[in-house]
Amino acid sequence: MLSEFCRRGSRAVALVARGLVVVGSLFLLASCASEVRKLPITYVPQQNVQAIKGADAVPVEVTVEDLEPEEYASPWDSLNPWGQIARFHVEEAGDTVKRAAETELKARGFKIAGGGALLTIQLDRFAARIETGGVLGLTNTARGYLSMRVQVRSQTGKVLFSRNVGAEADPISGPFWKLGLHPATHELQGSLAEVFKGLFADPAFTTAILAARQPAP
Repeated sequence: MLSEFCRRGSRAVALVARGLVVVGSLFLLASCASEVRKLPITYVPQQNVQAIKGADAVPVEVTVEDLEPEEYASPWDSLNPWGQIARFHVEEAGDTVKRAAETELKARGFKIAGGGALLTIQLDRFAARIETGGVLGLTNTARGYLSMRVQVRSQTGKVLFSRNVGAEADPISGPFWKLGLHPATHELQGSLAEVFKGLFADPAFTTAILAARQPAP
């Protein structure tokens, strides 16, 4: 009798806890859906990076321009027309991307200074979203995306590299509490890491920076 009572009590506690999680998730999304929140993020540098031969002779100046609109329509919206959606941007997005670029350049041996290559980045979109759907809003998914225009120029103004690059972090679905991070923060950091991973894996990008090296007098 006592064991049966305990089992029923355990089930009741589990149901109450599950209900609190659902209510909490819905409250979070409802409170964020009417505005775009900004979150600070930290860039996680790539591991086991090798220095590039000749990079120490090339100073690189990095500038970042944030051209993101305050709000924009997303192709994801059509996939979840009835669900609740919370949107997030990055706090000080331009400075965050600039620090990430300089971190990866220095890891490969480049100097951060003027007088060599000019690396300019224009942010088109750097955002994340959390959407809820399904029965009672039990299905929660977080997504993140970054797109930007990257250009490398010499001191004379000659364009050596110009490309639009973008990356989407792997979408995640609950339980979010296992991440150790806000789910939107997790997606924003993942998008930033993926973009720079792809950019520096392109040999044309680093070759263009090396080509901006000033000839010896």
